[in-house]
Amino acid sequence: MSASTPDSRLQAPHFKIFRWKAIGPLLVLLIIAAVLWWLFADTIARRETQKVGTQMIGAKVEIQDLHLDLAHGKVLIRGLTVASPHEALRNLLQADELVADVDVVPLTEKKLIINRIAANGLRFGTPRETDGRVAATSGDGIAGRVLAETHAWASQFQVPVLQLATGKITIDSLDPRRLSTIPAAAALGARADSSQRAWKAAFDTLRLGPTLDSAQATLERLRRARATDLATLNEARRAIDRLKRARDRVTTLDRNVTQGATALRSGLAGLDSARQRDYAFARGLLKLPSLDAPAVGAALFAPGAIRPFERVLYYLQLARRYMPPGLVPRATTGPTRVRRAGEDVRFPRERNLPAFLVRSAELSFLLQRAAEQPQRYAGRLLGLTSDPALYGRPTVASATGPELGAGLLLNHLHGVPIDTAGATVGGIRFPAFQVPGVPLRLDPGAATTQLGFNLNGDTIHARFVIRSSNVRWTRDSGFANSTIGDLIWRAVSGIPNLDVEARLSGALHRPDLAVRSNLDQAIAARLRAVLGEQVAAAETQMRARVDALVKDKVGPVRARVTDVQNQAQAQVAQQRARLDELQKQLEQRLRDLTRIRLP
Repeated sequence: MSASTPDSRLQAPHFKIFRWKAIGPLLVLLIIAAVLWWLFADTIARRETQKVGTQMIGAKVEIQDLHLDLAHGKVLIRGLTVASPHEALRNLLQADELVADVDVVPLTEKKLIINRIAANGLRFGTPRETDGRVAATSGDGIAGRVLAETHAWASQFQVPVLQLATGKITIDSLDPRRLSTIPAAAALGARADSSQRAWKAAFDTLRLGPTLDSAQATLERLRRARATDLATLNEARRAIDRLKRARDRVTTLDRNVTQGATALRSGLAGLDSARQRDYAFARGLLKLPSLDAPAVGAALFAPGAIRPFERVLYYLQLARRYMPPGLVPRATTGPTRVRRAGEDVRFPRERNLPAFLVRSAELSFLLQRAAEQPQRYAGRLLGLTSDPALYGRPTVASATGPELGAGLLLNHLHGVPIDTAGATVGGIRFPAFQVPGVPLRLDPGAATTQLGFNLNGDTIHARFVIRSSNVRWTRDSGFANSTIGDLIWRAVSGIPNLDVEARLSGALHRPDLAVRSNLDQAIAARLRAVLGEQVAAAETQMRARVDALVKDKVGPVRARVTDVQNQAQAQVAQQRARLDELQKQLEQRLRDLTRIRLP
C-alpha cells in the first residue's frame, strides 16, 4: 500500500463559470416573462395610455388596439378616439392609425422620446353616443382646474341682452340704496364740515387779534408823535414787521383754503359723475332695447364669439401646465401608497433629455367627410415636449390643404411663455343657430372662418371672424303680431351675406371684448326708427326718478359746500384787507415823519 504524496492532497480548486442548476429555473422565468409580455404588454400599455391621456385632456381617450414592437422601436395604435372636454356628445378627434418610432434607450431612464409619428385618417368633431367629458363632471386634476378657470374667465364678459320680440319698455322699482349719488353726497357733506372745522382752527391759531390791536395802538401813537420821537418810530417799524409776518401766515392759510375749496369743487363734480352712473344703472332697469350698433352686434353674436376663445385658451393653458417655461422644479402626485402618496419633485438639468419629446409628427386628415368629395389635408408637428427649456426649441405645428391654413407656435423657452395660434378654414358648413333675443334662426351655410390668438405672458390679443355669402334667415310665429319683429325681419331677410368679427385685447384676467357685424347698422337703424320716441320718453322719466331721489341729499350738500367755501374765503380776504390797510397807514405815517421811502 502506497502512501499519499503531498501533491495529491493539495489539489487546485475547481472554479465554475455557470451554476448549471440555476440555469434551468432562470430560463423558465425568462420564458414566463416573455409569455406574459407577449400576452399582456399591449393590453397594459393600451390601458395606461388611455388613463394618462384622459387625465391630460380632461376627456375620455379610447384606443381599440395598441401594439408594442420594442425590438424595432415601433408603437402602433389603431382606432384612437379622443372625446371633447367641452361638448357632451362630440369627439375632439378620431384617428384610424398612428405609428410611432420610439427611441428605446431613453426608456431605461423612464423617458419617452418619439422620433417620428405618422397619423392617418384623422377626423375632427365627429358625434359620439355617450358623454366623454371627465374634467367637466369631476373637476379633478389639472384638466379639471383649467376647465373651471376658463369657464370662470368666459363668464366674466357682460353680454347685453337684446329684447326685440315685443318692443315693450318696462320700468322696474328703483331702490335708493343702490344709487351711488346718495352716499357720495353724504361723504362730501362730511368733508365740508371737516374742512370748516379745520379752517376755523387754523384761523384761531393765527391770533391776528392781538397783532391788529397792537398795530392799531401803535398807529394812534404814531399819529401824535414827532419826527424826533425815535422810540415811537422804532415801535412802528416793529409793528410793520409783525403785520408782514401775520400776512404771510394768512397767505399760507389762504393757499390751504384754496386747495381745500378745489377739492370740494372736485367732490361736487364727482356728484355729477355719480348721478350719471345712477342714470346708467336706472337705464338698465328700464329694459330698453339698445339703439347703438356695437351693442346690437354684441347682443347678437358675442355669446357665440366667446366660445372659440374659451376653447383655445383651455388648450393653451393646458400646454402651459404640462410644458412649463424655464428650468423650474416640477411637483407631481406620487405613486399610490397605503398611507400617503406624497409628491415627486423633479429638478431638470441642462443638457439632459426631456421626460417626453415628439421630435416630428406627420398628420393626414379629412374635413367635410360627409361631402361627395371630402378633401384631404396634411399637417406637421415639431418639438412637442414636456421640458421646452431642455429641448431648446419652441413647439411648431402647421396644417395646409384646400381652403385651409393653420399654424401654432408655443415658445416656452424662457420665463415668460408666448403662445400664438392662427387658422383660416373655408367651405365649412356651420349649423343653423337661434339669434339671441329674437325668434330668428340664421343658417350661415358654407362660411370662411378665421381665428387668431396670441397669449404673451398674461396679455391676450385674439380675433375671430366668420364670413359667408349664402345666408338664409327663417322666423317663427313669434313675429306674427310684432311691429318691431316685422321691421327686424325686413331689415335682415334681404341681407344675403354675413360678416362677424370679434376681438379680445388687454390683460388676461379682464380683457376688452368688441363685436361687430354687417347687421349692426341695419338693425340699429330700424330700432331707432320705431323706438326712438319711446326710448327718449322712458329715459326722461328715468332721469326724473333719479333726480327726485337724490335731490333732497345733493341740494343741501351743494349749498353747504358753497357756504363753507364762501365763508372761509371771505374771512381770509377780510383779515388780509385789515392787515394790508394797517400796514399801509403805518408806512404812510412813517414816510410823512421821516420823508424816507421805506423799501
